[in-house]
Amino acid sequence: MRYVMFSKHLQPLPLREMGQAIARLGLGGVELTVRPGGHVRPERVDEDLPRAVEELRQLGLEIPALAVAIHRRDEPHAAAVCRAAGRVGATVLRTASRRYAPFGTIRDQIAAARAEARHLESLGREYGVRLCIHCHSGDWLSAQGGVLATVIEETEPRFVGVSLDLGHLTVEGGDAGWRQSIDLLQDRVGIVAAKSFGWFPVPDPITGGTRWPARVVPLAEGSAQWREAFRLLRQLGWDADGRALVSLHSEYQGVNSWRDLTIPELLDQTGRDLAWLRQQAADAAPDPPGPARALPT
Repeated sequence: MRYVMFSKHLQPLPLREMGQAIARLGLGGVELTVRPGGHVRPERVDEDLPRAVEELRQLGLEIPALAVAIHRRDEPHAAAVCRAAGRVGATVLRTASRRYAPFGTIRDQIAAARAEARHLESLGREYGVRLCIHCHSGDWLSAQGGVLATVIEETEPRFVGVSLDLGHLTVEGGDAGWRQSIDLLQDRVGIVAAKSFGWFPVPDPITGGTRWPARVVPLAEGSAQWREAFRLLRQLGWDADGRALVSLHSEYQGVNSWRDLTIPELLDQTGRDLAWLRQQAADAAPDPPGPARALPT
């Protein structure tokens, strides 16, 4: 298993300083932002991505994955980003699903998203990358594993996968829903995003009652059952070659976090998360199944 860090949370730092901080944590690589406002801007991907990859590799870090903003192949810079990613060996491209809105039109929205998934497959096939749609709670078409599985079911798993975010899946399916999502998406897991949530009471200004929004909390304190998730994933053959990707999403800033941390505090918490997550993975022995199923190559 390979542990990397999503670079969004260190966006204010220059690239080299960000890489040095990640290396000091004992992580092996970076999930680098290549999207508007990211460490690499899409319009400069041909010039800046190779330089960024080389600079991070000099620090002993690999860049196996990028966070991108691609839904269709005819979007500006979509082909250029996929081509540049393939050339530097960053073959896992994590992207967002479409937003869900308005209510009452979900079947039409799923149909449109299925057409866009074929665009992702076309890009992946041409440039040798795998576009992975991120599981995200709330008003996204990837909030539930069943909907996301329907969106991508007619595409080739080698080229269209998912970024399995156990925290977000637990928000939407805290009892067994997250297990069912893993089961449905079992041959699509291109990268696992590590975060967890807790629920916090806040006054509702509209009703005068109480709402319970989910906020990101340290992995050891959240609702996501990481040891059990690792066990189930391994039962499916995930990480059979020891190369599976886990990306730490240290979203410990702003109103969606249980606390708004400074960057030094965020890095300290990420180090604790990494140690705890490694222990969960070490303790997650799979059930004794039959032979592991080969994953897409």
